[in-house]
Amino acid sequence: MLLNKGYKQTIIQTDSLEVVQALTDMRMEESGITVLRRTQHVMKSKRQRRIIHIPREQNLVANRLAKLSLNWISTLQVFSEAPKEILDFLQKDEVNGTFM
Repeated sequence: MLLNKGYKQTIIQTDSLEVVQALTDMRMEESGITVLRRTQHVMKSKRQRRIIHIPREQNLVANRLAKLSLNWISTLQVFSEAPKEILDFLQKDEVNGTFM
């Protein structure tokens, strides 16, 4: 999807350390896991791509948005302001210093 949209710089953040390790371990290129091989192929392209581990307790907003997204009809949501369901989490993330 990132390639199709023409993004030149991508940062993927996840709270799964195992996912970060699997995607950054180039010995896994021969893995039988198709999605892993495809993701590594995209990450090796000339464009800037990074994958970062963020502990869940330091990324409360993303965790809450992921849970909220389970109830959304569309896969893409664009907000002009933060949903009220995440305002408290935004403040906690700010205190934890996890804003980028």
